[in-house]
Amino acid sequence: MSGSRGQVVPSPGERGLASHRPTDVAALLDPAWAHVERIAEVIDLDAATRLPGWTARNVLVHLGSWDDPGFADSLSHKVIEARGGLVEPAEDTDARNARLVATHHDASRDEVLAALRRARRSTSAYLLGPDVGATGTVPVSSVIGELPLTGLLVARAYELAVHTLDLAPAGARPPDDALLTAGLAALVDVTGALVARRELTTTFAVATPVAGWVVVTSGGDWTTAALERGRSLRSARAPGLEGTATDVLDASAGRAPAAALLLTRRLRAHDVAALLQVLPAIQDAPGLPGGAALRAAARVLAGAGRAAGGLAARLPRR
Repeated sequence: MSGSRGQVVPSPGERGLASHRPTDVAALLDPAWAHVERIAEVIDLDAATRLPGWTARNVLVHLGSWDDPGFADSLSHKVIEARGGLVEPAEDTDARNARLVATHHDASRDEVLAALRRARRSTSAYLLGPDVGATGTVPVSSVIGELPLTGLLVARAYELAVHTLDLAPAGARPPDDALLTAGLAALVDVTGALVARRELTTTFAVATPVAGWVVVTSGGDWTTAALERGRSLRSARAPGLEGTATDVLDASAGRAPAAALLLTRRLRAHDVAALLQVLPAIQDAPGLPGGAALRAAARVLAGAGRAAGGLAARLPRR
């Protein structure tokens, strides 16, 4: 990342958190995985969740790493994909989830825990191993299009955070600060990747009482950084959203109506005009969770932007 304070721009070739030190990324992700493991040790695996038709066991099976052949998006396969430099078509995520859950619908708690630990250990082993330097920023396929390999691993933290909230009816405790921090980092970093695909120059941030993150894009590059805890977007001079970490995650995933949260100011938008540059790149991404909710939020923001523009036109000029 280069530039002075207030004029931060990504360095040429920078790829968000994938360009951070791998040890720092591992330190961000490992506690998030550990929190999910602790939840899996105690919740009722047969209980319902916020996802219609999905039990807690189904959700955790989906998050784990299984040795079964045929599930081609395993980390080892992605490393091979990155080494070869050939981005493969992403498997349909709904079809894959259905196959995975059907295969392991009767998994025991020990088997579920083993799958989660396998995912956690393989993530850390990659980030702390010899391959990350050569492949971490190389694009690979994902359900939302190409992401750098390390960025894909970061994106899993978003799933961990949202699915932990989904597990609340099964007795899961709320996500701890480490998991929320990682989940928000993933949300902002992936937003940067999506906007960078359009080669836009813009800024997007999320600020919550738990953690805040900001991404700056320029052309096809993006830089992602943490905000000081408790810092407002107004003081950071960054367009984005403020609210609780839970509301931000739920709104982005379509678990809560983003438009209603904006209208009631549980989510607060800062610099609407700049946000309206970011939203189209996000809501049009294939496979993005909460796409319909984001489109509704975009309509609310567009209305707010028009109202603000009309008010500005009526103010006396100095």
